[in-house]
Amino acid sequence: MTSAKLKKLSEKYPNQWVAIKESTGEVVGNGKSPKEAYQKSQEKGVKEPVITKIPKDYATYILTQI
Repeated sequence: MTSAKLKKLSEKYPNQWVAIKESTGEVVGNGKSPKEAYQKSQEKGVKEPVITKIPKDYATYILTQI
């Protein structure tokens, strides 16, 4: 998933769990818990979604050794 896509998801689903259809990248469920996101995906016929939590603020971090 690209940084641009993650940024859009964080704007639309901040601090939520989402279920993503692996073959298309489409969000097929969301909620306050992974179970809620999963149940919504099941209602849409997606049996094995990818479940992940979307951060409230998406940012890119660069790690370096000092």
